[in-house]
Amino acid sequence: MANHYNLLIVDDEISNLQKLRRTFFGDFRIFEALTGQDAIQLLRKQDVDVIITDQRMPETTGIDVLRESLLLQPEAVRIILTGYTEIDYLMDAINEGQVHRYITKPWEPFSLKRTVMQDLELVHLKREHRLLQEQLRIARQVQSRLFPQKLPEIPTLDYSGVCQPAGEVGGDYYDVLKVSSNQYCLAVGDISGKGISAALLMASLQALLRSHASQTPENLAAVVTEVNRLLCAMTEENRFATLFCAVYDDSKRQLTYVNAGHNPPLLFRRGASGADIQPAVSSPQRARSNGILRLEGGGAVLGMFPEGAYEHHRLTLGPGDTLVVYTDGITEAQDIRGQEYGEQRLKDLVHSKISLSPLDLQDQLLANVKNFAGEVPIRDDLTLLLIRAVN
Repeated sequence: MANHYNLLIVDDEISNLQKLRRTFFGDFRIFEALTGQDAIQLLRKQDVDVIITDQRMPETTGIDVLRESLLLQPEAVRIILTGYTEIDYLMDAINEGQVHRYITKPWEPFSLKRTVMQDLELVHLKREHRLLQEQLRIARQVQSRLFPQKLPEIPTLDYSGVCQPAGEVGGDYYDVLKVSSNQYCLAVGDISGKGISAALLMASLQALLRSHASQTPENLAAVVTEVNRLLCAMTEENRFATLFCAVYDDSKRQLTYVNAGHNPPLLFRRGASGADIQPAVSSPQRARSNGILRLEGGGAVLGMFPEGAYEHHRLTLGPGDTLVVYTDGITEAQDIRGQEYGEQRLKDLVHSKISLSPLDLQDQLLANVKNFAGEVPIRDDLTLLLIRAVN
């Protein structure tokens, strides 16, 4: 590994240069300078990984060399050798030269070489960490562009959507797209796992759904069945996605949906009475409480069962009805005692704020979840799609 590294040694005494050369010979590509000015000139032309310099040299000191190296070679390991231990010189080396090591003469060759290798490994790890952080930053920028940049206007709906990743990138997904003159596809998904792999699978799910949603908006079950088949072919056996996918017909105020293993969205009817869910294929499982419907039924999670079949169900949205579609990051957020936010708190919050617009209700709900968690970090993505039927 060491043969890949370049080492610059700087000392105005030839005997010290020879000793340093013998210490690192065969393991590094070595560059030498007898003066600080020669060292700076070399740094302007040659990339180096390690700089070992004497501190006291005529005209241009070791601290001068290291100070200049911060501009020319900021990633290099900087080590200063000195026969002096005055505190002022030490502080100058730390503050101005940002040295990694301050080593007094005479040095023991094996110990110095081991120290250099340890510092190189540390710098290498820091460099990899910075590179990873930069890659994650770019990935988050790319992923943010996958979410709707401008939500289409739907005459009979007021709605709002948001996804707040817990990390640099997330595995949650929401989308709203127009699939015909009066039909719109609404989707919220959640990928198992976290990090880059979940984000990549999320992007695949989005691409599959977008490419198929407009083909057969009248047969949503067939769309989800095909998306599942294709997703199974590109995922590992232990990876899967939950998905709530719906097509809303604005001319009929009709919502056709498939729930593929997702948290049941909550439909808050304007009044306790109203049009019930009408089955499109078979009766979905549902629970009604105080005018709230849990939209269940449709099929298993996506990406695990290639032969899985899905069914869709239909309901009519009346003016004032509010649909809350969310991922489990909302209900599974925990407080300091390990208690989860839960579905009941979600219901209570929406009930108490039902007069708010979807956007304001979204903000209130996110704030309430974070306030509940307090100092406990939110460990999963928070995603919401809030839909209000209007006159």
